Amino acid sequence: MLKKIKHLSLAVPLIVGAISVQAKPLSLERIFDDPSLSGKSPVQLKFSPDGSRVTYLQGKTDDYNRYDLWEYNLEDNTNRVLVDSAELFSGPENLSDEEKARRERQRIFGKGILEYTWSTDGKALLFPLNGDLYYYDLASAKSKKLTNTDAFETDARFSPKGNYVSFIREQNLYALALNSGKEIQLSQDGGGVIKNGMAEFVAQEEMSRMTGYWWSGDETKIAYTRVDESPVKEAIRNEIYADEVKLFNQRYPFTGTDNVKIQLGVVKLNDQHVDWIDLGKDEDIYIARAKWLKDSKTLSYQWQNRSQQTLELRFYDSESKKQKVALTENSDTWINLHFDLVFLKDKKHFVWASERDGFKHLYLYRTNGQLVRQITSGDWAVDSLKGIDEKKGIVYFAGRKDTPLESHLYSAPLFKKGDSKRITEEGQYHNVVLAKDNKTFIDTSSSVNKPKSAALRKVNGEFITWLEENKLDNSHPLTPYLSNLATPEYGTLKADDGQIMHYRLFKPTNMSAGKKHPVIVNVYGGPHAQRVTNSWRSKNLYFQYMACLLYTSDAADDL
Repeated sequence: MLKKIKHLSLAVPLIVGAISVQAKPLSLERIFDDPSLSGKSPVQLKFSPDGSRVTYLQGKTDDYNRYDLWEYNLEDNTNRVLVDSAELFSGPENLSDEEKARRERQRIFGKGILEYTWSTDGKALLFPLNGDLYYYDLASAKSKKLTNTDAFETDARFSPKGNYVSFIREQNLYALALNSGKEIQLSQDGGGVIKNGMAEFVAQEEMSRMTGYWWSGDETKIAYTRVDESPVKEAIRNEIYADEVKLFNQRYPFTGTDNVKIQLGVVKLNDQHVDWIDLGKDEDIYIARAKWLKDSKTLSYQWQNRSQQTLELRFYDSESKKQKVALTENSDTWINLHFDLVFLKDKKHFVWASERDGFKHLYLYRTNGQLVRQITSGDWAVDSLKGIDEKKGIVYFAGRKDTPLESHLYSAPLFKKGDSKRITEEGQYHNVVLAKDNKTFIDTSSSVNKPKSAALRKVNGEFITWLEENKLDNSHPLTPYLSNLATPEYGTLKADDGQIMHYRLFKPTNMSAGKKHPVIVNVYGGPHAQRVTNSWRSKNLYFQYMACLLYTSDAADDL
């Protein structure tokens, strides 16, 4: 056991102005207690289609885990609640097992309104609550219940023109016409081991594909997957709750065992006829992504082999039933998937991301599969594509050009050669949401000891207003502990093969030179899970706690 533990007061050069709050030692109980030491942190920040509003989810003052739907109105510069979740439903949610698993894989936690979508015309919002779907009309400021069944509707969204709402019910795909309220059942055999329009376990957990259906732009058809789970063996798994552990059977695809059988089809809304796409003789494959081209007749889908060393971007013509391979990615190890495929409005080009030169970069293609040019290049990686201004010929993306420890918003020329330009402020990690008109963006920024704040900025980076400043003042829950937080040390290690690895070390500032101290190594080496960044993570507080906890000679001796 550890004994004679003492908490240390460490200087943190992150506080602007005097804060007259007495320092407190950080405890495990306080790290996981409410209110969160991260302060106010609105989630799912989105622009309305016209860019006049920013909507988000925020926990209640008296119940941090129950979320309501809010807006920041750019015209009058005010925050307001759009939908109070408790007014619609205040009891405990009775979630289906499928929805519990889906939320776990999406890392969605809490109660109330936990996800929502905008209609394309910006006149309405759609959100699920306790298994039913609600439609919020901005003009009347009223919510309407669209479904009222014992079944659980999930993965709901507006159709591209806003005439329908689609969803999954009891493992079948449905569309609901908003003008008449008529439901159209688009698949018939869902149930048991058959799932229509739903992403299988591997797609959700390992490929971040959380849906299994995709609307065409003209709303005449939907592409969807049909999954047969019967080849996957059942395993006994557990769910751990605060007061109990439940055992249950789940079809779980262990490494090297059988996967699901998957089909990809296109169903027409007018007669529910389904055309199944020929995926090839090899049935042991993955459908990683799908997306319609601007012509509303051509479906793109990403076909990946079982070893994940080959990825094909295929184009399927839903009228002629013919298809072609637009491009192929190959790797001796594996192909990292991404969501960075955008078809341009000119219907002649698309932007694609690839790691073919050793780093993830953006490429411009013609729709016939011909490469036009590499948009970004260098010994650094693009994180994600954020937007394209076709009129100005500019691509906006998040990347690590300046440092691998921080993600920034950059711009680059789309059609001609030119350097990438950083837009966001250095010294912080930025998550951005670009408005569809490419004029403004939501900038959620943080650093290792500074919790997230959200600002609205012009596309050149100019500050407009705070959406949530989350200022470290006397009222902030983290303030009493600030002087006990260590500023971590960053550095690099060079491997035998020449590759550089970054590290971050939390240590007390009054360590004795030449004296041994215990060390805890925390490593997670999975892809897309970078831990060493200059960003706020509430998990860092645990590292801070351990740095203080282990700084005694007795603790070192015991370890």
